[in-house]
This record gives sequence, C-alpha cells and structure tokens, in this order.
Amino acid sequence: MLLFPIAANGITEPRPWVLFFMKGAAAVGRILKRILPAAASVFLAACSFGSSVDMLLSPPKLSEEQSDVYNALVRSAGNDIKLQYPRAGEFRSAFVFADIDGDGSEEAVVFYEKSGETDGSGNVRINIIDRSSDGEWNSVYDHAGMGSGIERVLFADIGNSGTMSMMIGYNMLSGEKSASVYSYGGGILSADFTDSYNTMFVTDINRDGAGELVLVRTGSLLRNASLSVISRDPISGNVEEKGSIALDENASDFVNIASGYVGSNNTPAIFIDGLSDRQLTTEIIYSVNDSLRNPLYLGESSMIADTARPAGYLCTDIDLDGVIEIPTRSLFPGYSEDSSEKVYSTDWNVLDNYNIVKKYTSYYNRTEGYCFIFPSRWAGVVTAKIDASTGEIVFYKYRIDLMNSTTELMRIAAVGDNDIQPLLEEGYMAIKSANDLNFLVKCPDIEDEPLVLTGTEITNNFYIMI
Repeated sequence: MLLFPIAANGITEPRPWVLFFMKGAAAVGRILKRILPAAASVFLAACSFGSSVDMLLSPPKLSEEQSDVYNALVRSAGNDIKLQYPRAGEFRSAFVFADIDGDGSEEAVVFYEKSGETDGSGNVRINIIDRSSDGEWNSVYDHAGMGSGIERVLFADIGNSGTMSMMIGYNMLSGEKSASVYSYGGGILSADFTDSYNTMFVTDINRDGAGELVLVRTGSLLRNASLSVISRDPISGNVEEKGSIALDENASDFVNIASGYVGSNNTPAIFIDGLSDRQLTTEIIYSVNDSLRNPLYLGESSMIADTARPAGYLCTDIDLDGVIEIPTRSLFPGYSEDSSEKVYSTDWNVLDNYNIVKKYTSYYNRTEGYCFIFPSRWAGVVTAKIDASTGEIVFYKYRIDLMNSTTELMRIAAVGDNDIQPLLEEGYMAIKSANDLNFLVKCPDIEDEPLVLTGTEITNNFYIMI
C-alpha cells in the first residue's frame, strides 16, 4: 500500500518501558522479555547511517555480470573511480539493468564518481554500458549527473508515450534534492526535465492507464509546498508538468505517503502525512477530469485540523480493503485531560462526501505493533486500563466511571516464545505472532455478558502493524 518506502518505508521509534520491581518475579520476567528488543531498537535508532556509511561497510561483492560491466566502465573511465549506490527506493545497486532504449535487450546503467573531480555541484556520473553481438559489454555513453549522490532511481513509461523514462533523484550539495527525467535513444542519454522535490514516485493518479511521475515538495523561501504531476506527451515526446496543487504550508516535512482509494467509486488517491509541531495531519490528493483536488486543505475552510494526531500515527489501509484510513485519537470513557494517567482509543477515519467520517474505533499499540478493532457493540460502552503488574491492556464494561468499571471483558499480552506456555496455563489464547513477538488474549467465562467476544471475532479484528 505504500507507494515506496519512505522514511521509507515507516518510522520506528524507541518504545518506553517501566519495571515494576515489587510485583513478582514472573511479571518482571514478562516485562523484561518485552523491553530487551526495544533496547536494541533504541541503539540502532541512535546510529547514524548518513554519508559515513561508506566508511563502515565494505562494498558489496560484484556478480560475474556486474564484474564484466565494471571492467567495461574502467576501460572507459579509468581506474580512479568510486561506485555510487542509490540510498532509497527499489534499486539500491550501482549497477541497474533495464531496457531503456526499447530494443528488447537490457542495458547496464552504472552510477559512479571520479575521484578529485568536482565542479561545485557534485560529481555523480552515469555510464551506459551495452552488450555487443559477441556478448561483450562496452561503454557507449557517459553523462555528468547533477548532485553529490543518488537518492533513488525509477523506470516507467510516463504518459504511455512508448518511451521508457529513467528518473533519477539526486542529493545536492545544498541538502536539497533534484529529479531528472531521462530518455535514451540513438546512443544518447537526454535530460528531458529537471525539478526539485522532497519525495518522488510513479502512480496512475488520473486512471488513464498510464503512470505519471509525482513530485512532492515542502515549502521553502523560493517555492510553496506543492504536489506536481509530470508526464511525457505521447505526440511531441516532451516531458511536462500536467498539473500542480498546493499542500499545507505548515508542514515542515512529509513523512509518509500512501496510495489507495476514496469514495464509493474507488477513485485513486494519494494520502500525504505532514509533520508540523510534533503532530501529523493528512492531505488527500486525487484527480477529477484531469484536475487535481485536495479537499482537506481549502484555505479558511480547511478540514485538515480534523486529522491532527501525535507523530507516528501514520495513515494506512488498516483493514486491507484498498481504502486508506486516517487515524485520530480520543480518550477512553472515564478519562479526562486532567487524569494523571490516560489511555487512548484510536479511530480510523475515511473521506466520505467531503467529510471525515469514523469507520472504526480501536486500541492501537504502536509500541508492540498491533491494532485491535472494536466490534460495533463495544462502541462507547467499553473502556480500558493498563494492568500495573503486567503492563497488559485490559478492557472493561464501562459503568459510571473507571472506579465502577470492574467487569473485565478481555486482556491482551505480547510476549516472547519462552513466556507463551505459562500464559496458556493461565487461560490465555494465542492468536497471532510476528517478529518473535506473540500476541495472546484472555477473556472471562461469562455466559450472560453480550460484550464478551468470541475467538473468531478477536482473531478477525486483530491486525499486526509491524
């Protein structure tokens, strides 16, 4: 559902933990089992994987075909070269094989730099290497790129023009990113279009059967925040901006982009999560009669505030039906903003007839990576508390206030493999597992309580979000 991995492909945050020393050895053991993997994630999150990665990692070992291509590059460019690897996207190798001229056979596109060659704008180069009839690889074209590194590479026939476009995102020395659209024909690599961007991807936003290049940009002193659609004209072959629409100027970064549908007619749409003041908001972009729309961001009548929630709550297709849902949070019954401890439910919302409409209410645990969607009969009549001795979430039938809400309906535990058996002996039921974490639930045996769920209901409404 993600167009491509942004911030790649999800945001991992360190999980908080608390040790309850006086609550018994068994409980402490279970809590330790949960937090040790988190400690590792905190360590990894603290590591920097920027430009120093080349100093920390050895270059990947080349395959036989890549070695032949590399030798052809050396014959053309000399020995004093260094391969450049795209930092994001589907293609992460310095050697990309694709049929970029439409002759039915693949060419090799190699990204590299020549040591000591700088002109103030970077020194990335692109070498096209083709295989001759005798099977030997030879360099046929060399092109000076734009930046100091390759951010990502895309291939697509944008606009259904019959021309394969190679789209390269460059990291510039200024810290900005620049996208170039290339075509290759007659032995020449031509740069047909160049523009700045923060995020780039290909999608068919107007349902014409052809993909378009989409460039998303945050605001700057020189340019307002916007989304642009780029396509190649099937007649002239020119690459042009086919449409552009304003995005929220308050967003300092766009941290997540997902593709899906809106409305009963399944209109393709792009969902953009923007970060501002440690909060996320979502914009929804789609095309009507080749005109871009952003219904949640309309100046003074903007509904974008209706999507506000804490950072990390990314929009996603929670129920896998193709429609992207937008999460928002609210306190469970019995809690107020003045409560010393707060437990939140998460609503999943959709755009319906230009309104944000709640589709589901759930308990979403981002730390442990799961979401439990409430059945409709739980709506407004169930609250939740954290069991201080185990850290488990426990759902109760709500009566008057939290103090009087004592009828337990279900509890959820997330444990490692070694802790499953003790919980099974206590009456828990294992439902799902992911990444060495096992999810178990326990329900009371109350025959006359309609709020108690069946095992099938629980399993069907439990989603892994890792």
